[in-house]
Amino acid sequence: MALRDLIQPRELLYPSNLLTISRILLLPATIYYMQRSDRRQRALVLLAITMLTDALDGPLARRRGEVSKLGQILDPIADKVLIDSAAVMLSRTRGFPWWATGLLIFRDVGILLAGLIVLRRKAHITTAASSGKLTTLAMTIVALLYLAGGPRWGKPALYIALIPFSLSFVQYGWRFLRIMRSGDE
Repeated sequence: MALRDLIQPRELLYPSNLLTISRILLLPATIYYMQRSDRRQRALVLLAITMLTDALDGPLARRRGEVSKLGQILDPIADKVLIDSAAVMLSRTRGFPWWATGLLIFRDVGILLAGLIVLRRKAHITTAASSGKLTTLAMTIVALLYLAGGPRWGKPALYIALIPFSLSFVQYGWRFLRIMRSGDE
């Protein structure tokens, strides 16, 4: 089954999906301001707003009964692109460790590739694991702290965030293996 067969065009108009799309559209401005030390406050506000859209889109979709295939695909991609882009910029400008950026990108590329494999072979869209959602929240806090106060504020939070990060890595790996073996989630 092709991806275009799974997604209905009307899903583009769901408020929850519009929030997700706005998160993607705010990314270039957020990254631009993150690069400029004289615009750090603006970057902080934009990053907070973009991640607030992540906190709102899922509950909004569930409350309105508009959980959609488009949202299930677009939301995790938007999260990963935003967090990974922020990590790269923070590594370049605010002392965020490059090893942590590398781990984030490695994990997220792996999750996205595994999701594509499951979609292609099983015609099934996997949803976010609880540890994945916690990792996104934790890494958002880390990014905001690094942006606001550099390593002094962000590094302790990063070490704490590595706990859900590690759990999510294992949880997604086991889930992928289970789905590929049996077909259920």
